[in-house]
Amino acid sequence: MRGATVRVDGRTVVNWCSNDYLGLSAHPALADAAAGAAASWGVGARASRLLAGSTALHDRLEQALAAWFGAARGIVYSSGYLANLGILGAVLGPKDLVVVDRLAHASLVDAARASRARLRVFRHNDPEHLAAVLARSGKARRRLVVTEGLFSMDGDQAPLRELLSAADAHGAILYVDDAHGAFALGPTGRGTPEACRVPHSRLLYFGTLGKALGCQGGFLVGPAPLIEYLHNRSRTFIYSTALSVPVVAASLAALTIVSREPERRARLWQRVRQLAGHAAPPWTGEASYILPVMAGTAERAGQWAAALWRRGAWAPAIRPPTVPRGTARLRISVTAAHTASHVDALGRALARLQRRGSDA
Repeated sequence: MRGATVRVDGRTVVNWCSNDYLGLSAHPALADAAAGAAASWGVGARASRLLAGSTALHDRLEQALAAWFGAARGIVYSSGYLANLGILGAVLGPKDLVVVDRLAHASLVDAARASRARLRVFRHNDPEHLAAVLARSGKARRRLVVTEGLFSMDGDQAPLRELLSAADAHGAILYVDDAHGAFALGPTGRGTPEACRVPHSRLLYFGTLGKALGCQGGFLVGPAPLIEYLHNRSRTFIYSTALSVPVVAASLAALTIVSREPERRARLWQRVRQLAGHAAPPWTGEASYILPVMAGTAERAGQWAAALWRRGAWAPAIRPPTVPRGTARLRISVTAAHTASHVDALGRALARLQRRGSDA
């Protein structure tokens, strides 16, 4: 894979299903950093973090992430899924309450269920319903509200200011999984909280290294006592082999590039606006680099994906159970690696699909 094109089944096609939003995964600086770390440290971390798995590079990455988001400390997990499971499992228990957005990612739902806390659900991005759920949920030792920052299938932002206000009013903590927002959203890449003008210190902030940074892993930044607690109580941190050292080195290189090359974010948003202009009628709401093209049925979504494939665009159909029944779609991911001609070609193809349906 180079840029936005990939070889699939012998064909070169434009990739519209990647989460590599800033186009960093194939950056030479990341490859060089990973190769250098492998030569110096080896490939595998060889143990869990609490045994022999921690290196100076792991510590540097956690410090760099904390500094980037204005937090005291950070903790890195081997994947985002493991991070959510480990964090929620450590901070919640049977005496607690967890209230989750209805469209939250599967890892959040699984983590909430596994925590054994009482689980409640609020309507998607609905702060008033969240407040009502919290008001009637009774007493709990700890209350946690869980949402994504930028939702992975719909591409819409959570109203963090309003959700935080509802959580505050009912003694709850807001946990934001910003896997798709971190490093790409906000004027300086500080994610959904920055875009919503909410200080990271007001919430528990989770992100990944595997999307806009083009690497792998999940992380949480926050107060030092919380991070120390997770180091000693989070089971997916304690009992997992540490993140591969070359990946840690590549993540540090990616974070440096993000801070030094804001033009990557600018180019990403330029492409988003360009694609939005192809819609009929043009989108007037707030678009993001995750653009759902709603087909309704799984059959129609599959037909649309096949039609785009014939035109050299790879955008697999998203079907239930990944999305609710009746909301099958194409999930278009715009990246900084896409060219203007890529976007124009896709825009014309999507317009044709929506005009002619499955016969496009």
